[in-house]
Amino acid sequence: MRSSRAPWRRRIRVGGRRVVRSLDRRAPGWDKWLPTWGVSLALHGSLLLILALIVLNSERTEPSDIIGGRFGQLTEDLTSLFPADRAGDPFTNDSSDQTPSLSLEPADSSELTISQPKLPENVRYAPELASPNLPPNAVGVGGLPRGNFAILDTGALKPVAISGREIADDLTAPFSGRSGPTKAALVRREGGTVKSEAAVLVGLEWLARHQKGDGGWSLNYHPACAGAGCPIDDSTMMESDTAATGLALLPLLGAGHLHNKDGKYQSTLKRGLQWLTDRQGKDGELWVGGGRTTRFYSHAIATMALCEAYGLSNDEKLGIPAQRAIHWIVRMQGASDGGWRYFADEAGDTSVFGWQIMALRCGKLAGLNVPKKALARCVQYLDYASADPNKVTYSYMPGRRSSPIMTAEALLSRQILGWQKKHPSLIKGVALVASDLNESTDRNIYYWYYATQLLHNMRGPLWDLWNVKVRDGLVGIQIKGEGCDRGSWSPVEPQPDKWGDVGGRLYVTSMSILTLEVYYRYLPMYREDTPVEAKPGSPIPTMENEPRVAEPVKP
Repeated sequence: MRSSRAPWRRRIRVGGRRVVRSLDRRAPGWDKWLPTWGVSLALHGSLLLILALIVLNSERTEPSDIIGGRFGQLTEDLTSLFPADRAGDPFTNDSSDQTPSLSLEPADSSELTISQPKLPENVRYAPELASPNLPPNAVGVGGLPRGNFAILDTGALKPVAISGREIADDLTAPFSGRSGPTKAALVRREGGTVKSEAAVLVGLEWLARHQKGDGGWSLNYHPACAGAGCPIDDSTMMESDTAATGLALLPLLGAGHLHNKDGKYQSTLKRGLQWLTDRQGKDGELWVGGGRTTRFYSHAIATMALCEAYGLSNDEKLGIPAQRAIHWIVRMQGASDGGWRYFADEAGDTSVFGWQIMALRCGKLAGLNVPKKALARCVQYLDYASADPNKVTYSYMPGRRSSPIMTAEALLSRQILGWQKKHPSLIKGVALVASDLNESTDRNIYYWYYATQLLHNMRGPLWDLWNVKVRDGLVGIQIKGEGCDRGSWSPVEPQPDKWGDVGGRLYVTSMSILTLEVYYRYLPMYREDTPVEAKPGSPIPTMENEPRVAEPVKP
């Protein structure tokens, strides 16, 4: 059978061989000053160069994974032009008996949790990292001491007595990884790169350019465009200015910007936070309208923004609005199952539930009052939503099939609520999520946002593999160029995001930035110890030695 290769390639190959044989028989005159091995090296090197150029020319017609249409989970190229320098400040010897979150159960003595890395000289630790408070003489608006509010049945707040515990002079410890030397060290050590940080910076610029004149943001951002270049057909099916404003503020806060400190986005943050507080209802609710299903999502996202701004800035004016927003979440918790959904007293779903847990966590880290009874009922909901007896996988609503996306969100909630790193169900669930992430061909920034936090908390080889993939993939598909869309992420290109047509460009961009801020937005949850290894497909572990979890509070 005749070869299917191109005739011209065959001619070059055969001709090259003839030249070599001819030179072997009749050496040219310059062989007198060039050794035999040098002649052979030069001729064979030239032949290899010709063949390499042929191969490269034939491969040049193949489409790029990023420029082309659909792609894998993000990109098959797992390398970065700027490899992460893992050298950074070591963990401090100081440790807490709780995770820096909302732990309900005693810590496992064999698995210590960390307070945080070494801090600059002007920052010191809160003795109780999860609940920092100001000294008794530090009071806020109306004489209310920060972090100590009693909530009356009417929704009003009153101050309560506190002890003389101290917190950081300039930064609340749980949020102190967002700026200065600590941030730089965390970026290097936790797996960020120069390019990932550059992507965050240009993404923040896009958000700031699309702030409305009244200080808020809209998911339908086009009326606020400050230039040409954003696609005019880039619309969204969802409407909620509350959610849009919270989503825009969170990445700015995540990068360490403050509304009461000189900086590039001081005015942007001040106007955005003012927009939220001006529209907060007397009962604490922040949602101002939009799609009916956006109410609880929107309130939780805006609550996170208020709580983080309060925790970062120590601005007393934000203390009462943030606490009232937390109180609204607690009052709206489902009486029957401990969850949340679209309306009051409706059976909960894991998607809405996850946002409320994140909001409660932000409130707790900021030193606000989060009732333990409400947290115990959160554990109750997660028990209901588990899709297997061992609480490894979770469903969108109790009684339904398990979902990798809901499993990631629920397991992150379990970590926040106190599950230790070596909890067997957590190890197994994380392995299943990591396996699904690497095999999935869907683009879903909602999934990646929760899964990235989950895997980052666990560290080890599963995190290392996923981090490189999501980090460099997000950097690779960020919009470049000089148009108004520069720094954003398209909800439809190079592959449609799962919820891109619902949330739109602002949603996809904000969630992408938050995902790239995972290295410093919250301090690492567990002390780095022996890497957690679990092979996908291994048997579900028995729960004979399961750490005791606080008993759910009966409705």
